[in-house]
Amino acid sequence: MAKSPVLVVAHFDPAERARLSALFEAFGAKVHVAADGPSAAALAQKHPVDLVVASCMLPTLSGFELCRTLLVPDDARGAVATVLLADADDPYVRARARHVGAKRVLVGAPTEIDAKSLVEGDWKKVDPLEISSRQGGTSRNDRLIRDLLDGKPDAEESVMAKVTDPLTGLVQRDYLRLKVEEECKRSARYGQPLSLLAAEVASFDQLVEKHGKALGEEALTELAGVFLCESRDVDVAGRAGPARFHMLLPATPLEGARIAANRIFESLSGRTLQAGAHEIPLQVRIGVAVVPGGTKQTADGLVREAEADLASAQLGGDGRGIQLRGGTPVEPLPAKKRDKSSAK
Repeated sequence: MAKSPVLVVAHFDPAERARLSALFEAFGAKVHVAADGPSAAALAQKHPVDLVVASCMLPTLSGFELCRTLLVPDDARGAVATVLLADADDPYVRARARHVGAKRVLVGAPTEIDAKSLVEGDWKKVDPLEISSRQGGTSRNDRLIRDLLDGKPDAEESVMAKVTDPLTGLVQRDYLRLKVEEECKRSARYGQPLSLLAAEVASFDQLVEKHGKALGEEALTELAGVFLCESRDVDVAGRAGPARFHMLLPATPLEGARIAANRIFESLSGRTLQAGAHEIPLQVRIGVAVVPGGTKQTADGLVREAEADLASAQLGGDGRGIQLRGGTPVEPLPAKKRDKSSAK
C-alpha cells in the first residue's frame, strides 16, 4: 500500500483551513494545519512533510517568506516544496512566487481537481514554477492593468511584459506609479501613514564602466531579489530607473520604514560581486519619505521626498547608505532589535 502523503495547510481563515484539510484528506493525505507562517515552519520541521500549501497572506511570516525558508534544508529536514494560494491573479504575486521558488501558484479557492493534483503530485520532481490560474478570478489590480494595456485584452504573457521588469522581476515604473497614486489616496481617506523607500546601487555607472554591463546587471538582480524577499504582501517593490528601485510601504510610519531599510541592509551585508579574481562589495544607498497619518500627499510629492532623501544619503564605512532626514543621520538599528513583525 502506498504511503499517504503528508501535507501542511497554512491559512489565516479558520473556515478555509478546515475546508482544505477535509478536501486533501478525502484524497488520502495526512494533513497538519497552521494559522500562521511560523507554525507552518515548525510543523514542516517536526513532521516528514511532502508539501506545504500556504496562503500568500499568512500573518507574521508570509507565504513567500515561508516558501523561501522551507527551500533551505536544516538539521531536522530537507527542502520542502511549497504551493502558494493567492486570492487574485496578480503579476506581482507571480514575480515574487518565482523568486522564492514556489512550485505552483493557485488563484482562488482550490477545487477537488486541484486537491487531487496536489495530493498525487511528486513534488520532488516538479520544477518551479507551474502557474495555475482558473477563469473567473478578479485581480485586485484589474484597473491598473487595463490602464497599462490601454483597455485592450491581451495575452497573459503580454500583461506580464507590461507590468514587470524583465531583468529584475520587480514591477515596472508605470505600474509602480499607479500604485503610489492609489496608496496616497487610500492614506488620505483612512488616515493611515504611508512610506516610500528609494534605493540605488552606489556608483553604478562607474561599476558598469569599469567592470562591464553583466556585472552591473548582477548588482541590480541582487538588490531586486532582496527587495522581493524583504517586502511584505501589501508592499510593492518596483524598478524606478536604470539603477534605482522603490518600495511602497502602506500603513507604515517612519519607524517601520527604518526597520524595512535595515532589513535590506542586513540581507545585503557581506554580499559581493565577482569581477575576475576580485570581489567587489555591493553598496547600496536608501532614502525614505513618509506621509503621516491624516496628512494628504500627492504621488509626485512623495516620490520627490524619497528621491531627495536618497540624494542626501551617505555611505557608511560598511557600505550602507545612511538615510538623512533634516540633516540628522538615522543610524542602522542594532541587530538585537531587529523584529520582522514590527514593520507589518
